Amino acid sequence: MHKTQMMANTTPSSSRVTGLLQIIERSAGAGLDDKNLDSVSQATSKILRILGQQEKTLSESIVRKSKVSQALVTLLMTTQDVSLHLNTIHILEHIASSSNSKCTRLVRQGAPHALLRSIAATSRVRPLLEELCIRQHLLLLKLAVKGTTGEKKLALKARLCGVVTVTLDLAKQCINNIDLSTPLLQVLKIYASNSSNSVSLVKNGVLNLMERYFSLYGKQNIAVFRHALDLYTQVLSFRSNASKAASSGATRKMLDLYVYWTDMDKLQKFIQVRKSILNSVKHLVGNESGRKALIKSDGIAILYATAKQSDEMKQEIQRNCTSNQMDFKVRCTNSTGPQELFKKTGSEQQAANPNDLAVLGKAIDNLALTCSQIIRKSMPKLCLPIPSLHG
Repeated sequence: MHKTQMMANTTPSSSRVTGLLQIIERSAGAGLDDKNLDSVSQATSKILRILGQQEKTLSESIVRKSKVSQALVTLLMTTQDVSLHLNTIHILEHIASSSNSKCTRLVRQGAPHALLRSIAATSRVRPLLEELCIRQHLLLLKLAVKGTTGEKKLALKARLCGVVTVTLDLAKQCINNIDLSTPLLQVLKIYASNSSNSVSLVKNGVLNLMERYFSLYGKQNIAVFRHALDLYTQVLSFRSNASKAASSGATRKMLDLYVYWTDMDKLQKFIQVRKSILNSVKHLVGNESGRKALIKSDGIAILYATAKQSDEMKQEIQRNCTSNQMDFKVRCTNSTGPQELFKKTGSEQQAANPNDLAVLGKAIDNLALTCSQIIRKSMPKLCLPIPSLHG
């Protein structure tokens, strides 16, 4: 009985929560000054504690109120206090994570525009407020993915707010910070979906920056590496950017990177990484300088050997998928050719799932298909030996 009373005393009442929400709503209408700044900061801190207690009824009363979310968006644009800014972003993250409809509501209330403005303001503060930058970009990602704004609309708003180069500069400054690099690279990929933003990123050195990410991060930090690779591929999807990258020697660099990952991926765990690298090469060979660089680097022979090896691996998988009682183990391959790709491992291990092997075979098939597409693009065009109709 005593324990129940203690819990009742520590849990805030609904009337108390209503009072805290009213403080935030009034601040949005009246504006922030020295008098009400402390009260608003305390109110947001208490609301965060309530959301952290996971009281379902009280949390829903906070999340479902449209006036509260609108007031929080207004606070995001007007406040310059770091602690209040962080509290506001944390509460907005709770609202955005509750449901897609709540996230869409935040988008309609102008949360992406407010976030972009706050990112621009935060970038001018020294020393850099890393925690605030992380939370801003993570919330921006949620609004882009779950909201109805769409990546292209958000990319347009980012350019109009002048935030594209701001996020790129942050990525340059925080290249050694894994926690901060991840959301920055993801947001940059969204920005790069717009052609104007993509050209601006290339002018400001995004390709050289991604090459630095490739050299710093690899198998040990595969998530950051993949985000950097996805951004690199997204930027190269525009022909003008691919032409500039090919002229600066990017074709040879990506081919060397593909060879490195092919040799390292002995257990075929990083097929998607290799596929992303090939997609970058595919964009690069869309122009004449890229095709010449690939031929000069002996890329045709390398890709042909890889495609042939992948085809042999797929055939071996198809043969072994028909046997339900055979155990398999992926073995490494060397430069001379595949070595015993699958082998019986005995009764000490469980039998391989035929569905998993089928998925692996399909992924390897896609890898070989991309290699063949690059080869067809790069090989010089020859006339068929057909005599002329005139003689």
